[in-house]
Amino acid sequence: MTSHKVNTYFQHLGKLPEYKELFTTIYQLHANQIVFSKIIPSHLAQHCSLGKVSNGKLTVMVENGAIASKLKQISPSLLPKLRELGWEVTSIQILVQANFYSRNKNSIVSQENTKKKITLSPAGKDCLRQLIATMPDSELKETIQSFIKKHDID
Repeated sequence: MTSHKVNTYFQHLGKLPEYKELFTTIYQLHANQIVFSKIIPSHLAQHCSLGKVSNGKLTVMVENGAIASKLKQISPSLLPKLRELGWEVTSIQILVQANFYSRNKNSIVSQENTKKKITLSPAGKDCLRQLIATMPDSELKETIQSFIKKHDID
């Protein structure tokens, strides 16, 4: 599935009431990550992943202890910058996700470069059929039907 088709699927899925809140959170988290990456030094930004702001506490996942230490040193200067941007942040929690990217880099790269044949279990096929039966006519419904026909699921 091309990225355009996936993006179209996500756009339609994001409009469904049961997923609207989830997609709003995802888009906000992505926007926050971009802003956060611009206000911290670039050599740190590439090793940090932003988490959710909850009860005034911003969670930041970092790759290793050295990055955590540097981020901890500059965190007092980050808080006022974040507040100026309208973030309701009173503290920053830094979590070390020990070398997640470097440990998984080879599998991530191989997954990106490997084209796999899409297969669905019988239960997955039934779920898609049930979903289509309950959906009103829409682009999403047409996309799922096209997916089923293209991949010979029926």
